[in-house]
Amino acid sequence: MSAREAETQASAYFARQYGVITVQQAHRAGLSDRMIEYRVSTGRWTRLATGLYAVASAPPNWQRDLAAAVLLHPTVFVAGRSAAALHGLPGIRHRQPEVMVPLTSNARSPLAKVHRSAFFHQIGTTRVAGFEVTTPAETVLTLAARFPAQRIEGLVDETIIKRSATLDEYEQILERIAGGRVRGSSLMRRIVTERRPDAYQPPSSQLERLSRRLTGQPGIPPASHQHPVLGTAGPMIVDTFIDDWLIVVEVDGRNYHTRKLDFERDRRRDNAAAALGYVTLRFTWRMVTDDFDYCLQTLLETGKRRQDLRRQH
Repeated sequence: MSAREAETQASAYFARQYGVITVQQAHRAGLSDRMIEYRVSTGRWTRLATGLYAVASAPPNWQRDLAAAVLLHPTVFVAGRSAAALHGLPGIRHRQPEVMVPLTSNARSPLAKVHRSAFFHQIGTTRVAGFEVTTPAETVLTLAARFPAQRIEGLVDETIIKRSATLDEYEQILERIAGGRVRGSSLMRRIVTERRPDAYQPPSSQLERLSRRLTGQPGIPPASHQHPVLGTAGPMIVDTFIDDWLIVVEVDGRNYHTRKLDFERDRRRDNAAAALGYVTLRFTWRMVTDDFDYCLQTLLETGKRRQDLRRQH
C-alpha cells in the first residue's frame, strides 16, 4: 500500500471520529509506527494519550474530546452529563467527557470521567451524532446519583413530555436494577411512583394541616384558610391567603396525572390572583413534608420583598 493510500484511509477514520484515530486504526490504514511518529514530530498529528492521536488540522472541541474518551476503552458508551448534553436535556452543558464501562473494566482514564456498571450489557443505548449513548431514561438514572431531587424530577418530566422516554421505560429500568445498590435508584423510584396513575394522594385534611403548619411559623402574618376571593372570572377559593403580604399559598397533593389535567385551570386561578395584585406560591405535598425549610424560607423571603415593595409605594 502506498503512503498516499494509507493517508486516505487514515483520513477516513478522522472524518468519522471527529479528527481522532487510534494506533491500531492507523496500522490498519497502512501506517507504520515510524510513519506515525513522523506525523507527530512534524506537528501534523497530536498525541492525546498512549496510542491515541488527533489530526492537527481539526480544532479541539467537545466532540473530539468525547470521541477520544470513547476510543480509549474497548467496550464503552457515552453516559452521564455527556449523554444528557447529546440528548439536549435542559440546563446541562458539555464538561469533562463521561463514559460507561463494564464493572470489571479499568475505570481509569486521562481523558474522561468513567462510570462502571454491573448492568452494563443490559443498559439501553441509542446512536446520537455518531456516538453510542445511553437512552434518555438511562441517562437520567445516572444523573440521579449526583443531582438534587428537584432537578431530577424536572428531567424526568422533560423526557416524558417530549416522549423521549416513557413511565414504563423508567419502571423497567428500576425493575432491572432492583437490589443492585445503584446510587440514585431510591430517588428515581420515588419520582416514578409519584407519576403513576394510582399514585397516593393525601386527603385534603392532611394538606390543610401542612398549610397551617407552614403559615403558622414565626415571622408570618395571620393567614386565613379556604379563603374566598372574587376574581375577574368570578369567585374562587384559595388554600391560604396572607392579607398583609397579599400572598396566596397553595399546597398541591394531586398526583402527577391529575396535575397535568388541571394545569390550565391552575394557571387561570394564578392569573386571576395576579390581576388582583396577589402573588401565588405553589408547593407540592412532598415539598412541604420532605423539604419544609425550603418552603418556609421561600415564603418568608417572598413576604419580605412584598413588604418592601408596599412601603416603596
